[in-house]
Amino acid sequence: MVGNTYDYEDWLFRIDSNLKDFRDLKEQYVLFNSRNGGNPIAARTEIDELIDIYKKSSYEMFRDFASLLEKYKDPIINSFIMVEKIGNGKIYDSRLSNGPIESINRKVKDLKRLGRGFRNFEHFRNRFLYATRSAPVLNGVSDYNPVSYFEEDEF
Repeated sequence: MVGNTYDYEDWLFRIDSNLKDFRDLKEQYVLFNSRNGGNPIAARTEIDELIDIYKKSSYEMFRDFASLLEKYKDPIINSFIMVEKIGNGKIYDSRLSNGPIESINRKVKDLKRLGRGFRNFEHFRNRFLYATRSAPVLNGVSDYNPVSYFEEDEF
């Protein structure tokens, strides 16, 4: 404490002393998550220790979280596998995620909602492909398939 001002953390814990325990338990998972990126074998060992800590917690919220971790242990461990990705002209390593697929699923649902019911599947398919491409092809013309116009054409 400096003068009459309290440090934010000191002030927060004076309101509810349990907040420090909550923060410390949460930080254990955050550290586990950041420490094991790219190392699923170490994550498998450490997640069991984390589950034990959360099961012994005096807070129901963390005991429930321990059950969740136990139930989805394998998918959580698989998320620590690193894969090579390409983005912004660079190759980089990133953790395995189903986020890109979920994004596509969301786009399909949004397009269906906005279309208020497509009767023609081909029209829906073409509309989806047009909406999701970064450089959509208009009228079948692209850099790969250029259209050539000749002045001698007689129409």
